[in-house]
Amino acid sequence: MSKASELRQDPITGKWVVIATGRAKRPLDQARLQVAKPAPPAYLENCPFCNLAQFPQRAPTLVSPRGKGWRVMAFPNKFPAFVPADRVTARKMGLYTVMDGVGFHEVIVVRPHNGFLARLEKFDLVRCVEAWRARYRALMTKPSVAYIQLIENHGRESGGSQEHSHLQLFAIPVLPSDEVLDLLKGAEAYYDENGSCAYCDILAFEREQKTRIVWENDRFTVLSPFTSRVPHEQWVLPRTHAAGFEALADEDLPALAEALQEALARLDRGFKDPPYNLYIYSAPCDTEGFICEKDEFQHFHWHVQILPRLNIWGGFELATGLEIHSVLPEECAAFLRSA
Repeated sequence: MSKASELRQDPITGKWVVIATGRAKRPLDQARLQVAKPAPPAYLENCPFCNLAQFPQRAPTLVSPRGKGWRVMAFPNKFPAFVPADRVTARKMGLYTVMDGVGFHEVIVVRPHNGFLARLEKFDLVRCVEAWRARYRALMTKPSVAYIQLIENHGRESGGSQEHSHLQLFAIPVLPSDEVLDLLKGAEAYYDENGSCAYCDILAFEREQKTRIVWENDRFTVLSPFTSRVPHEQWVLPRTHAAGFEALADEDLPALAEALQEALARLDRGFKDPPYNLYIYSAPCDTEGFICEKDEFQHFHWHVQILPRLNIWGGFELATGLEIHSVLPEECAAFLRSA
């Protein structure tokens, strides 16, 4: 008789996930199914990110040097989803509302072609985190920006179009519904009901239980969330409450870099450089008189989510939005701890 599946509810969003352990093999077996890829070179002649000088229209907005030459650089995306503008205007088209796609769409690149975050030198990874924060702080006060989303798509299965390691920053004039707004409103609702931050409570509970902790230092904890949406999902949570990523202090930069590298390196070793999506979730920007007040979301807790792309959604997941996966987060955490 097959083992019964388990439904788990996220205490913040209220969404359910299904964990059906009888549908797949153990985490170690999943790791063995991954095929090792040849190591990419440090420089690739036809890579646009290796040859930024060939693209004068890509004026750099930030450079972090280390000796000679740049190590981390941010610049406008050549094919932007959002374009800069001084103001935001919305208009009606019958029953529909239309707004110009204004905002900012930037790329943040590290110099070596093979400078994946899991394998990057510690100095350069700290500079990467510093660059992410610098661009966030520079764009969050723009009048056309209500929300900033930092992402990394690593590998083609994650949606990545370039092998060269990079993140993208989207600074947009609206608050995204569904995932982002559910997180923000869920955190507020949890505070109203319990008088405490949901993420701080999750951290306290998980550090007490220890079964889903992957790694931690004095400032950040890496864990497999109780309601993981995919096998081997990880969260990187700051131990000190802060709503916005821009609040990251200088002394926290090395600690965050270390936590990110530990999380990603364990995936890299355990699954032979798997594709993944990385997001930094932060409270909305200071948008006084526009869409929202930042103080509305003071009980949110910024954090990083890492979702490996080890399986593919089927019709049930696409139709219902209810994720089914086959590995307990507790087993994932144990596997990643040993990787």
